Amino acid sequence: MITLDALLAGIAPSNAGVPAVPLTGFTVDSRTVKPGDLFIALPGARTDGHDHIAAAAAAGAAAVLAERPASTTVPVVILPSTGQALSALAARFYGRPSQKLDVLGVTGTNGKTTITYLLESVLQSAGKSVGVIGTIDYRWPGHREAAPNTTPHAADVQRLLAAMRDAGVSHVAMEASSHALALGRVDDVEFTVGVFTNLTQDHLDFHKDMERYFEAKAVLFDRLDRSGRARRRAVINRDDPWAERLLPRVSSPVWTYGIDKESDFRATDVVLAAEGSSFRLTTPFGERRERFGLVGRHNVYNLLAALGAALGAGVPLDAAVAGLAQMHGVPGRLERVTERPAGTIGSDLPFDLFVDYAHTDDALVNVMQTLRPLTRGRLIVLFGCGGDRDRTKRPKMGEAAARLGDRVIVTSDNPRSEDPAAIAREVEAGVRRVAGRAVDVILDRREAIARAVSLAGPGDVLLLAGKGHETYQILRDRTVDFDDRAVARSLLAERARRG
Repeated sequence: MITLDALLAGIAPSNAGVPAVPLTGFTVDSRTVKPGDLFIALPGARTDGHDHIAAAAAAGAAAVLAERPASTTVPVVILPSTGQALSALAARFYGRPSQKLDVLGVTGTNGKTTITYLLESVLQSAGKSVGVIGTIDYRWPGHREAAPNTTPHAADVQRLLAAMRDAGVSHVAMEASSHALALGRVDDVEFTVGVFTNLTQDHLDFHKDMERYFEAKAVLFDRLDRSGRARRRAVINRDDPWAERLLPRVSSPVWTYGIDKESDFRATDVVLAAEGSSFRLTTPFGERRERFGLVGRHNVYNLLAALGAALGAGVPLDAAVAGLAQMHGVPGRLERVTERPAGTIGSDLPFDLFVDYAHTDDALVNVMQTLRPLTRGRLIVLFGCGGDRDRTKRPKMGEAAARLGDRVIVTSDNPRSEDPAAIAREVEAGVRRVAGRAVDVILDRREAIARAVSLAGPGDVLLLAGKGHETYQILRDRTVDFDDRAVARSLLAERARRG
């Protein structure tokens, strides 16, 4: 058990008069306070933790950290910025758990989730106990919890790492989002490996421009450089234009990967098929031809990134390749809903339906380019854009869908506080840039999917993009259950019954 004065040593101002109060827990959410906890009041865009200090004290908080004085019955220590101090405080409270773990951080606009899944497969096949922190969930052997954020806030990052350490986990694959890096959520994580996948337009509602977006991504490698690990490795996509900016500033040992440019891990003579990909793999440890079960050129990059990261963490090449070969899909990433074995959903239908998380124009292009060779008829794409997010990508996504697809259906994604019709108009404006492209605007997502299924004919491929693994839809005033895969299966079964 740590005391408040020990926790704040060197962090609180020297004149703060910090008492030696024993602490049994640590939280930034007044609703989760237990007796003996330290409550940290964080200011925020929508809610301010200072408004909930009284509730935290009533729930049994032993002390409070705040940015301004508060009238309460428990000790309150004032810090200049509770947000800036949070990562260091959490790491100290939980005993710096990342020092006992090999943490492999993955950043980039696209590919993070797939790479962490690949790393989990590789590390498990190599006999390691693995934890994952990412978009779909936070998990380790015997435990799984929902992920409200790709990378949680600093207190939860350290809590999760501590729980993994205590459960005997040795390696953690972590998605490091640009928000998390910019906001200091992983400032006190010691990384063994850092992976950079790519940088394309997204999140400019937060970062404002691509330069600041890049600087946020680069923070992962600043943290890697200062980790002090004897064995550490940066793994960088040499084919991405931003790599030329990133490579000179990384002082850790670097491996590059790619297809088009000379790289440490390179795929050449690439053959893409419906069943996966095969290519000649060049590594610092030799060349070989390999076959993998993930579909698409973008997944060749993901495989190379995971291979470099795994070897950077000490996994032998043969074991890493074997682990990659075991992976055939990631939830909501080019997930095929129309399975072909007899008796399964869609087995009697003459078309295919895929669900994918693509929510940037670059990701949408990658997925559609992957599906085009598998399409004997029309490629029908359905998608929307999230509300309260980067508006400038909406017409770009519309244009990309129209250029690469044969039929476009614009619908709602997670509109949040915005008007779904207004979002759709911005997307539709991009579709209209492509002359003659047929487009439907159907705001009700279930009705839109029903329309797509009704349109599909022999040889067609349907792509439901944007939500992927998500099982909810965020509206202005509520969040409702919604899973593209479940809705599609229901509609496919209904169509199959009708014949």
